[in-house]
Amino acid sequence: MCSKHTPQTADELLLNLARIEDVRQRGYALAGRLAALENDLIVDAIKAIREKAMLGDEDCLRLYNAVAVTSILAEVFGDAKISAVVEAAQARSEYDTVAILLDLPHEGQDEVPVQPFLDPALKETSLGMRRALARKPDFKLISRIAHDQDHRVIEILLHNPRLTESDVIKIGAARPTSPKVLAKIYDHPRWIGRYAIKKVIVLNPYSPLSMSLKLLTFMRLEDLNQVISRPDLNPALIQEARRLAKIKACK
Repeated sequence: MCSKHTPQTADELLLNLARIEDVRQRGYALAGRLAALENDLIVDAIKAIREKAMLGDEDCLRLYNAVAVTSILAEVFGDAKISAVVEAAQARSEYDTVAILLDLPHEGQDEVPVQPFLDPALKETSLGMRRALARKPDFKLISRIAHDQDHRVIEILLHNPRLTESDVIKIGAARPTSPKVLAKIYDHPRWIGRYAIKKVIVLNPYSPLSMSLKLLTFMRLEDLNQVISRPDLNPALIQEARRLAKIKACK
């Protein structure tokens, strides 16, 4: 089990949680156990899970995935507890743990995004109609709608059963793009579970830093080196990629 080198309390905390199949149930179970701990022990447990996940431990990858790519920790802990744990992590300079704990900023629902890629016909179509079109099982229409920069349209499109991984990678790789669109991919359990989609979000300079830092843990050594070589990415992301690459290279 991934927790064998963590303190006794953490051992008890992680027992069997990685075996829960549903990712959200796994996340709620882990968050509930963590919430009962002292703040410093929470930081210890999260750090232990992340470090082992980064080295490829399957159990810890499942646990890390359950809390890093969902907003469950914030939901279960509540604002006061999250703030206290963030302060504990900051006091110890555990900024990678801070990135896991912090949720993405609230997104306004009424903003009108810039549409650099949408074809003229769709630009003249109302938001409501484009949302309706995003539900259609039409491959050619999906390809056109995938260029939409309105996160409300993309949110619906991501549930379209005819959408493919290749389509989602194209959405996630677009530049410039709206961080809100990338956040919708990140929040979708079907798509964010795929390595290629995690990678495309990490490599997109328009991705929110907190989101990219959380996903960086999943990256293979060759992809960490790709992050390091990309001057267009956030310096904090490159610095963390360099640290993780050194650890993985010595594995």
